Amino acid sequence: MLRFLAVFVPCLFTLPLYAEADGPDYWRVFNVNKGNVLNIRSSADIKAIRIGKIPYDSQCVKNHGCKGGLTFDEFTTLSESEKQQILKQQPRWCRVSYQGVSGWVAGRYLRESHCNDDESHSGAFIDPLNHSYSIEGEIVNLTDGSARVRIAGTTAFVTTEAVANTVFTDLTADDKKDAVQILIQQTGGSGTFYYLSVAASDDRVIDSYFLGDRIKIEAVNVVDKNMVVTYLDRGKAQAMSDQPVVSMTKRFKLDGDKIVLLQ
Repeated sequence: MLRFLAVFVPCLFTLPLYAEADGPDYWRVFNVNKGNVLNIRSSADIKAIRIGKIPYDSQCVKNHGCKGGLTFDEFTTLSESEKQQILKQQPRWCRVSYQGVSGWVAGRYLRESHCNDDESHSGAFIDPLNHSYSIEGEIVNLTDGSARVRIAGTTAFVTTEAVANTVFTDLTADDKKDAVQILIQQTGGSGTFYYLSVAASDDRVIDSYFLGDRIKIEAVNVVDKNMVVTYLDRGKAQAMSDQPVVSMTKRFKLDGDKIVLLQ
């Protein structure tokens, strides 16, 4: 069951009240200073990568569920200091989507909202953190930005995670936003393999392009429907244990179900 913020008693309490129930369909941003933004992060962690921003006065922030925070029993039975300690240890985070970006935001900045059909449809988008990709011929299904699959016949796992800022753009000329996403994959050894991936708005599964092992992504952009990735790699004389220091910039295009390197 999802936790949600019960806003029917805000004038009675200085802390938000949480209850075990199905959450609202939409949130509005609450208690963010005028002109500031609420950060969307790649995971439920204040140190996670910022992948988007929601303006201070936004409505129609789609709710995909929350975790952490206070239960109803905790709110009604614990002392103020005990509540603060729980909130410090397990702050409330909610997974949301807003105008093409899906990720996690701090739940203390959300309040229940209503959204009419025109407003809610205006932010229609593909969700790259909950999408299927193809990596080295294998289908990977991300849930909340990650996947973990046991390697057959072993106790090891293949883990896949979405990293870096997602770029939303129309690569397929259908007037819908596709998502350009960097994925990393680890198979239990020392390698961390980086892939350029696309979550297509028509739900096609696109073959990801291998960028390198233990590289450092610096920027991902789209120029004239071409994907441009800038990253640091190692020179030919460098060992894999060395830090990547050689700057590389490569351009790609989406060709059917494949990402193609442009010469």
